[in-house]
Amino acid sequence: MNWSFSENKTWHYLSDTFSFIADMSGVQQDPIHHAEGDVATHTQMVLSALEQLPEYQALEKEEQEIFWVSALLHDVEKRSTTRMDWDGRIISPGHARKGELTARQILFQQVATPFAIREQVAALVRFHGLPLWLMEKPEPQKALLAASLRVDTYLLALLAKADVLGRECHDAQELLERIDLFELYCREQNCWRNARQFPSSEARFHYFSTESEQPDYQPYDNYGSQVILLCGLPGMGKDHFIRQYYSDRAVISLDAIRRQHQISPEDKNATGWVVQQAKISSYLPVTTRELRLFISNRGINSGGSKITIANMSFRIK
Repeated sequence: MNWSFSENKTWHYLSDTFSFIADMSGVQQDPIHHAEGDVATHTQMVLSALEQLPEYQALEKEEQEIFWVSALLHDVEKRSTTRMDWDGRIISPGHARKGELTARQILFQQVATPFAIREQVAALVRFHGLPLWLMEKPEPQKALLAASLRVDTYLLALLAKADVLGRECHDAQELLERIDLFELYCREQNCWRNARQFPSSEARFHYFSTESEQPDYQPYDNYGSQVILLCGLPGMGKDHFIRQYYSDRAVISLDAIRRQHQISPEDKNATGWVVQQAKISSYLPVTTRELRLFISNRGINSGGSKITIANMSFRIK
């Protein structure tokens, strides 16, 4: 695949062409960690540093482009998150998380990008600081394994290395040592250059949704019903899909409950009661020992549905 963010990679051209690049100029950083200056200066230094890395030069052309774009955008949302802390320090809390969303939007709306590449870049932006701060996380193992499911940890370590080399700070050597330790920990956890493998999808879900510290633990398969969780925007044809392909199965639908009890979808005060009725209906196949298939038909904003149903010991399809 011959995809490129921009054939012209000069900073002058990028800054003139893309407002999100121009916005980096003048965004100040903590002089302790970034004595080099603003975000624009730092980003240019990172790009220069990565191009000199032997590891970067050894990458395939597509991986080089993914790596380069990730470095270009890794601090894109410091423009919106940078502020002065109570002690006078400059901080940018949440810039990586917000930067992921912005990177995805840029690569969808402004620079046509294949889905797989777009998601790799977005994930690298999201986790670019992880190799430096992993061991300061409340649950380092979970943080690492979750990231490994989305991003190539090798490229992540390279991005962190370029990030350190592209700045002026007194603790650069310590930060580089943290990246080396990150690689060792990835290898120990079997997620260096690959996603961590779990015994099953149930094991993966159990590990991330409980306090379990054992990623290799296989929970006992004691499920009742199998649930097909169908989500989508209003008017997308969920009911039509069910009638066409699953007409023989029971359906639990918030809209159907509202219609049955003549409750308006606009009545927010009744939402809790409607959801509770759906939960009661969901339990019914188990309490009556009818171990059958059923469909949970919910709107796109039914947050938490998947976890709630899974915690009720139903298998989600």
